[in-house]
Amino acid sequence: MQPAISDLASVTTLRQSLPASEQFLNASDKVTAFPAAAAPQEAARYAPAAPVAITPQRDWPSALALIEETSEAIRIADLRYAQLEERLQQTIAQAAVNMRELETQIANANEMLWRSEERARHAEARALEAEGWLARLHDAVTTSFSQANRPQPRD
Repeated sequence: MQPAISDLASVTTLRQSLPASEQFLNASDKVTAFPAAAAPQEAARYAPAAPVAITPQRDWPSALALIEETSEAIRIADLRYAQLEERLQQTIAQAAVNMRELETQIANANEMLWRSEERARHAEARALEAEGWLARLHDAVTTSFSQANRPQPRD
């Protein structure tokens, strides 16, 4: 394991000592180049002696733990989905009940409005008829009593 370079000045010096044209293929090439530029004798100590074929090792316990965590997260998500679906169905059912109640109230209000309008039409017709009769009575009274109040000629 290589020691970490903690001094900012050392890192800056190492970066400046590398030629700008040097290309790094990956991060491990970059890390191995820094000790070589700083101290060639140290670089030999950290550089691998011979190319070692790195075979990926499988971390089965970590993979199994990750699968278990993922399946638990999926199970919890499914449970939450089921709860939300149930609550949605309850909300839909309650909305349908509320809508039926409101439709009934609207129908009742429309019926009451129709009856009120009908009563108003009948009352208006009765008022017009009463005004007609009052006009006739007025005319009858004024014509009948006005002739009676006239002095009668004496013969």
